[in-house]
Amino acid sequence: MLLALALLYAAQGVPFGIASEYLPVALRQQHYSLGMIAAVGWLQLPWYLKVLYAHVADRPEIRPVARRVLLALQLALFVVLTGFALHSFAQAPRLWFALTFLAAMFASTQDIFVDALAVRALDASQRGFGNTAQIAGYRLGMLAGGAGLLLLIAPLGSRRAVLVCSSFVLLTAVCAFALRDTGGESEAPTSRAERRLAARALFKHMVSAPSRPVVLLALTYKLGLHMAAFLIKPIVVDAHWTDTEIGYAVVTAGTTAGLVGAVAGGALHRVLAERKALAFGAVIQSLVCVPLWFAHALGAPHGWTTAAIVAEHFVTGVGTTVLFAALMSATRKSDAGLHYTLLTSANAVAIGVGSTLGGLLADALGKGAVLVIAAVLCLAPLYLVTRWDGAMKASADEA
Repeated sequence: MLLALALLYAAQGVPFGIASEYLPVALRQQHYSLGMIAAVGWLQLPWYLKVLYAHVADRPEIRPVARRVLLALQLALFVVLTGFALHSFAQAPRLWFALTFLAAMFASTQDIFVDALAVRALDASQRGFGNTAQIAGYRLGMLAGGAGLLLLIAPLGSRRAVLVCSSFVLLTAVCAFALRDTGGESEAPTSRAERRLAARALFKHMVSAPSRPVVLLALTYKLGLHMAAFLIKPIVVDAHWTDTEIGYAVVTAGTTAGLVGAVAGGALHRVLAERKALAFGAVIQSLVCVPLWFAHALGAPHGWTTAAIVAEHFVTGVGTTVLFAALMSATRKSDAGLHYTLLTSANAVAIGVGSTLGGLLADALGKGAVLVIAAVLCLAPLYLVTRWDGAMKASADEA
């Protein structure tokens, strides 16, 4: 079960690796501004819009065929990623932008079904390592899509490097049949009017005073770190690192550290009370901005900067795993597809907002100032963490 989850999440990570690891490097090498690079991040808009149809995964007529839907989405994602092989980014940037958007659409839709199955199948003791499988798998896919291109384009050429990445997605498609919906009979409404009323009731429930801190935490918990992380690739590109150096330090070493961090986050969630794990994650997210600031101030020396990148990715793995496990605890199982999607989409919005703010403020104030602001913002969610236990129970209707 956990291995299948990890590989399905890895398939989602491949297009995100291309978008978040490879494209920023290619754009900066083409002399795009930081603001423009951040704006390209909004090609991930489908990850924010999936809330509009996430209820589909909860419908009683869909749940029995969910695995077939997953397989179809995997195959569609494979076809889109293969399209990147038609031309290199330098030859056809608009094609790459369009395919990046389509890949995000299929990957985000696949995510709805995988998340719904995971929420229903994992009990409280499994959520920490279940989300380790999610984050580690996703980062493995990012490694394939990011480092895969940065490291393989030189020896293989753009076309063959892309085909290696898309083949990975094809191979993971079989995992769609390893999942089981063990959440009991669906209680989802069947008519359109009933679904609209149920969605409206869920929205009201989420923004009610008792459960509101859950939504606010999902929006703000990683906002500061997203701002800081956005600046990593511009810092090293501006310091004239080569694609190979970026591939090894930023993508390979960093993503590997993220995998280890995801495992550590799963263990942390299991050992500590959820509230304490969230507080610990917020503090280390703030602290890890400090070595990034020194890396920028020192002109991005290879040794120090690589260590700072490894530390940031490790902490990101810890924080994301702890956050997503906590959000799973706060999800109502009867509305698992829609509710969990809404909560995780709030974090996706934070990625877009954090990257955009990081890029715009860096153009105006400089990268160093943004890293200081990011460190402060990482500590802001601690107020919400103090109210977590009651908010979580209210959100999951367990109060």
